[in-house]
Amino acid sequence: MKNLVNNSSSLSTNRLFDKIKTTEQESTWFYNFFNDNTKKTYLRSVQQFCQFLGIQNKEELRDVQPAHVIAFRDFLEKEGLKKTTIGNRLSGLSSLYDDLVKNQIIKYNPVSSVRRPKYVNDKVLSLRLTEPQMIEMLDKPDQTTLIGLRDWVYLSILFGTGCRISEVCNLSVKDNFQDGEFHILRFTVKGGKEHTVAINPTLQSRINQYLDMSGHRIETDAPLLQSYSRRNSGGNTNITTITGTRIWDKYKVLEGSTPHSSRTTFASEAIRRGEHLANVQDTLAHADPRTTQKYNKNEFNYHNSVALGARI
Repeated sequence: MKNLVNNSSSLSTNRLFDKIKTTEQESTWFYNFFNDNTKKTYLRSVQQFCQFLGIQNKEELRDVQPAHVIAFRDFLEKEGLKKTTIGNRLSGLSSLYDDLVKNQIIKYNPVSSVRRPKYVNDKVLSLRLTEPQMIEMLDKPDQTTLIGLRDWVYLSILFGTGCRISEVCNLSVKDNFQDGEFHILRFTVKGGKEHTVAINPTLQSRINQYLDMSGHRIETDAPLLQSYSRRNSGGNTNITTITGTRIWDKYKVLEGSTPHSSRTTFASEAIRRGEHLANVQDTLAHADPRTTQKYNKNEFNYHNSVALGARI
């Protein structure tokens, strides 16, 4: 890293990827994350940073100064990236350097003193569907075919539990079971933790219809929602998040919506019905109730404004 900024791409993305994953403490940092999405996001941050500065070895990576990070931040802003994306890029870098400081490899984190773009983060960006839109979307899959029935169950789980797309895609048959009077789905959520959700009988009935048609109910270790691609006609692998997004796009009724919109819809509808925020938080597996509140897309009720009673 001879210059402050070196825009050369002398190392391919794949080689940079391999470098980070095999560089002593850096590899420990990378593999210590449970969540694959976090791994990909943080690794992408370090890759882009290395490409921007022309970093080619661990010594250069560990010799970074705040000025380098500032230059990288300003570059991302000029590239037109969203403030949230820039913040995520810097968070990924900061996580790596925090780990290097913790293990006494470097003395300080060069990212910690760098100002990050300010942005309002009081609501999630994913769109909320209305109840009629949700019903219209759930009516679209052809329930007389195996793939259509699978898609119907996939969408029903998203809307019926508020889970993340990766969580539904990774379900196994054994993750759907009965505990007393309740039907349960057991998800693996952020941090690799198990999270159980009691589901309503309608959703369980749909799951049963799919398992009856697919015939893999007794294969408890098999994926619950199986892939039926040409390369996998046997249906013994999970659908991927890419497939999950394609299923959503196939049936979506609201332009700009994504699978995460089902999570926003679930939370907003639950709060609108009067469910306690703590219960919604628990079902969504949020550590902080403020995160849950960000999913509430219900319009502000002006009747509750205390300013209406102000004496002036």
